[in-house]
Amino acid sequence: MNDWILPALLSPLLFSVVALIDKRILTEFRIPLPSFNLFVGASQGLIGTVVLLTAPGEGLEAITVASALGIGITQGVGLSIMFWMLKREDPSRVIPAMQTSPIFVALLAWPLFGESLGAIQWLAVVLAVSGGTLASFGARSGGGSYGFSPIYLVLLISASLLAASQLLTKSITDDLATHQIVGFRGIGLFLVMWTLFARRSSLTGLRIFLSKPRQAPWLILSEGAMPFGGHLLITTAISRGPVGLVAAVQGSRPIFVFALSIIGSKFAPGYIFEKLTGRDLALKLASALLVVTAITLISVS
Repeated sequence: MNDWILPALLSPLLFSVVALIDKRILTEFRIPLPSFNLFVGASQGLIGTVVLLTAPGEGLEAITVASALGIGITQGVGLSIMFWMLKREDPSRVIPAMQTSPIFVALLAWPLFGESLGAIQWLAVVLAVSGGTLASFGARSGGGSYGFSPIYLVLLISASLLAASQLLTKSITDDLATHQIVGFRGIGLFLVMWTLFARRSSLTGLRIFLSKPRQAPWLILSEGAMPFGGHLLITTAISRGPVGLVAAVQGSRPIFVFALSIIGSKFAPGYIFEKLTGRDLALKLASALLVVTAITLISVS
């Protein structure tokens, strides 16, 4: 197996756990979304600052630092959209809907980095994106009909921003160490989140939430160390492998969300906020199978 595939798979596994915890925080604990975003920015900015102070590096060019900060800035805007959708919808529908990003990455990786994909690899990318899109179909709110909900189109913005951040990452992997890229990314994320959401009411809401001993640890876990570890893994994968295929492997996140939701609904139903019955379940399973096929093709090609 290529040495980039394992970290590329472990990253979406970790972020799937994050997504399910975030859904509980936003749905059951009802933290105000602006306060949630403030914590995301603050935690990643703090971790990024500590990392860079510990191992700052020498002779960094301004364009390289700007590109690294740009990773966090683009992700900050994209995550703000995703969290808004996550508060409204099931994680196993929100996360797959963002999996169109591999198409953007694969199309741009060739002119930018000279990465060309073969026929089997393009098939894998298409299958991964198709699986993500399929998972966005389901029962519309307020009725029993099935179809694509137009609200999911806003996630195309998130997908394009995610693609941009991955391409930026690839462009600087020869100039910065992995931990430095993730460190600057955290600072960029902080700049966006606090510019957009730093209001007195948001700060008050965050302070109140963090004062709750039974709820605060969940937020610290899901938006503290876990995202930092996930981004270390994906940055490692991008530095070692073709960014177009790494992005496609990231499409495995819906599988992990789906599988963890199934397991959680059986052993810890109080922690899962998913619709796992009837036609929704069948659509999510079909989506997962498409993505599994895509990952298999990438592994053997």
